[in-house]
Amino acid sequence: MAEDNCFDVAVVGAGPAGALAAHYAARGGARVALFERKKHVGVPVRCGEGVGLKGFSQSIEVDPAWILSTMTKVRMISPGGIEVGIENIAPSYIVDRTKMDADLVEGARKAGARYFPSTHVRSVKREENGDYRCFFSGQSIKARCVILAEGVESKLARGLGWKTHLAPEDINVCAFCKVTHQSVANDTCVFYMGRKIAPGGYAWIFPRGDGVANVGLGILGSLSKPGLARNALEDFVNYVFPGSSVWDTHCGAVPVGKWLRPLVRDGVMIVGDAARQVHALTGGGIAYGLLAGKMAGTIAAEALRDDAVNYRHLRLYEKRWASGFGKQQLRSWALKSMALTFSDDYLDRIARILARRDPGKLGYLAVFARAFARNPLSMMKAIMLFR
Repeated sequence: MAEDNCFDVAVVGAGPAGALAAHYAARGGARVALFERKKHVGVPVRCGEGVGLKGFSQSIEVDPAWILSTMTKVRMISPGGIEVGIENIAPSYIVDRTKMDADLVEGARKAGARYFPSTHVRSVKREENGDYRCFFSGQSIKARCVILAEGVESKLARGLGWKTHLAPEDINVCAFCKVTHQSVANDTCVFYMGRKIAPGGYAWIFPRGDGVANVGLGILGSLSKPGLARNALEDFVNYVFPGSSVWDTHCGAVPVGKWLRPLVRDGVMIVGDAARQVHALTGGGIAYGLLAGKMAGTIAAEALRDDAVNYRHLRLYEKRWASGFGKQQLRSWALKSMALTFSDDYLDRIARILARRDPGKLGYLAVFARAFARNPLSMMKAIMLFR
């Protein structure tokens, strides 16, 4: 495909999953088009911006310029206000998603991908010869393979045959803001539990440095109603940070279910939030999206090395995902489903036990193993997930 509007791979969505997919497809020798409907990728930021070094290391190296703060401590606050300190944690960061996302796109461009910002791909159609045509703004391009990374809404995936509907219990309705307050600890993440604060979810405080924090909460879709998340966030900020400066408030949705099957249909692959690739217990999706994008882009380039597309090879993406992070995601979904049965009284009882432990010796594994101790199968899944 040598014509200007013909590509080997079209990637729709330039977030972390899409940008890395484009990077690795181009690096593998494919002619790549990367589309982003917004003028500036990653704006607004619809996540807490937290990610662990272990999650990063599966896909890319951490650029120090992305790191806003390094986490060495965690505080968990039970519904009754009982505080559990956790200090035996692996390295984790709060990252500047705006800079990180822009740098990932630039990395894809340097690898050879052609970038189309402010370009909303409205439909993708398969042609008789098996190629795909992507339509946008009265124009179109042709590609032999398409990678969809358009986020949780994923309208294109629906049009190509995927059942993208999320059950209310598999989505969190979230509200986010930034807060400036003198009480923000720059090395500590804080989580608040309880149905009064965030029904079916939790509230978080992730420090960005210099007394500024990302503050947000997620409410399970089946327990939410219009405006509840934004109002709950306002109440939470007023409670924890009275008199603070608050800005950049916005809302969004985070999938917290199982990953979408299949991940490949003919010559189309789906990655990131569009594929529901997220830690279902925490809602964290950066590490999952990066790895999925790297996998999909690499495999797409390999499948296109001959004149014909090797559709069988494309399906290797789902096989690899299912045996690795996909298995972890299913464990996290099972634990999330179990955690929804926990009453506020039960969480307080667990917190009283853990609060007596030395924070320097307490890690995530011990916390979640204790929380799920009454169900041996769930406890084993917690051990497998957090070991």
